[in-house]
Amino acid sequence: MEAALQKNFDEVLARYRRHDRDEVLQVADQLREDDIYNVAIVLYRWVLDFDDSPAAHFGIGQCLGKTYDYAAALSHLDRAFSAEPERSDGASYYAYILERHGRMEEADRWYQHALQGAEANDLWARSHYAWFLEKWGRMDDACRVFEDVLDRNPAYTWASKRYALLLRSLGREDQARALVRDAVRANPGNRFAALNWVEYLLLTEDDGYDEARAELETGDEAPPWFPVLAEMFDYYRNHLLTKDPDPLRLEAWQAAAAALHDTVHRDFDDLTALLAGRGGDVDTWTAQIQLLLK
Repeated sequence: MEAALQKNFDEVLARYRRHDRDEVLQVADQLREDDIYNVAIVLYRWVLDFDDSPAAHFGIGQCLGKTYDYAAALSHLDRAFSAEPERSDGASYYAYILERHGRMEEADRWYQHALQGAEANDLWARSHYAWFLEKWGRMDDACRVFEDVLDRNPAYTWASKRYALLLRSLGREDQARALVRDAVRANPGNRFAALNWVEYLLLTEDDGYDEARAELETGDEAPPWFPVLAEMFDYYRNHLLTKDPDPLRLEAWQAAAAALHDTVHRDFDDLTALLAGRGGDVDTWTAQIQLLLK
């Protein structure tokens, strides 16, 4: 555990087999909470070699989902919740993976179970339920749930971005743009709000992108992942969307991303869909996303 907390992941991988399975499971859970998914997966698999543990199935299932392996995630989460059908803690993540596989009725049931139980006040669960309702075509319900999330916490800026994209799809473009921009103004110094604003402008191909990008503070005081994401957006805009690759710039970005000690997990679905729709280099983009995972 000490090695995990100190982010000495090579040490964790070298020594975990010497420890009790319960301790290894505890360390795997800690790594999962710290977003170190690929290391946690190794530990969970080792535990499952000896014990068909619902806790380990949930842990590895969530880690696999966070690394975008949704098929493997579903297999483990199905087993976890079949073994513990009354469990509500983590049920919203199970619902999220179910919706990824088109099992919408089941997803709705598990979202409701989560929100009526252990995750009643969980903004991730509530905002992803709103996104689920949007994808299921229940637009009025989605708007209602997004508004509830932002009433509970106006600084939950991921919900601002997702709600804005929904509003834009409903033809309420001015309201959508203002929502994301106002989230930046209301949360000065919030890097997630700033990145969401830049991403929104990128997705909507707004001429304000360059100005907003220039306002991002990516200097020495920024966390290491922040300039990496900002440069990732720039490469997407200037080289992937335009089908004009720059191998040297990409190589420099890859080196910076590989040097990160922390995982960067983010909702890239809309950017991937836009790029695919343009016939862009989705393989390079997908490889960039994978490089952000640890």
